[in-house]
Amino acid sequence: MTEKSCDIRLLLVDDEREFLQAMEPGLIRRGFDVTSAEDGLKALELLGSRTFDVVVLDVKMPGMDGVQVFREIQRRYPDLPVVLLTGHGSLQQAFETSREGVYEYLTKPCDVETLAAILHEAVARSAALRVVQEPGEEIRLLLVDDDLEFVRSITPALERRGVSVTAVHDGFQALERAQDRLFDVALVDVVMPGMDGLTLLDRLREEDPLLEVVILTGNPEVGDVRRSLKSGAFDYLMKPCKVEELVRSLRGAWARRKQREEELRKATMDEVLRRQPDL
Repeated sequence: MTEKSCDIRLLLVDDEREFLQAMEPGLIRRGFDVTSAEDGLKALELLGSRTFDVVVLDVKMPGMDGVQVFREIQRRYPDLPVVLLTGHGSLQQAFETSREGVYEYLTKPCDVETLAAILHEAVARSAALRVVQEPGEEIRLLLVDDDLEFVRSITPALERRGVSVTAVHDGFQALERAQDRLFDVALVDVVMPGMDGLTLLDRLREEDPLLEVVILTGNPEVGDVRRSLKSGAFDYLMKPCKVEELVRSLRGAWARRKQREEELRKATMDEVLRRQPDL
């Protein structure tokens, strides 16, 4: 394949040759420059010799399995998004690798359309996370959590890192604040009295479609993860998480909001110009 500048450079790793041959044409048609590898060691060799935008790893491989390869990628290339794909996975393994930074965990069979959509999302999110917050710019954060000790401990740590925190302790208070003030990002706990975090996610996005939401919880459920991401959450983090990991996610969410604001501004200007009569 002749490489195009617009192609997403994908490393597809699976020991099943039939799977590689079946997936490659569909991914190429959907804008991917696909390089395949049939084992983990070959994948790491390729990663050391060229640049990729995203990696898909089968978990069940002889020798070095996909989780081991993922952890080595995390060590060497921490900003490279990885999707794990397997017919032999477990929910526990999915949660563990999600906490370590896997973008998504899919089970076979997986259709090419679904995989392509997730890979595009992974690359877009990775690009957003690399946007650097300018000195003096504050992230306007709405923190929603009924754990008062967590709120008291995390607020000063976030404020020292350029985050302006408004903290409330339930979903109804959050909606009131969101009507009065403009926020860039909301950090929302899932399990709260009165209104759970996933319901609040939907309500907040109704109030402000550009608001980015990061879900934070100590009680992970795979259905909650998928629902929150499908509802437009930027990220899903498990408690306890390191402050730097949390700040990195908030900055990525903030960057995506800025990007969407700019896209909306340009679209509005284009529409105004289109409606102007020719001079």
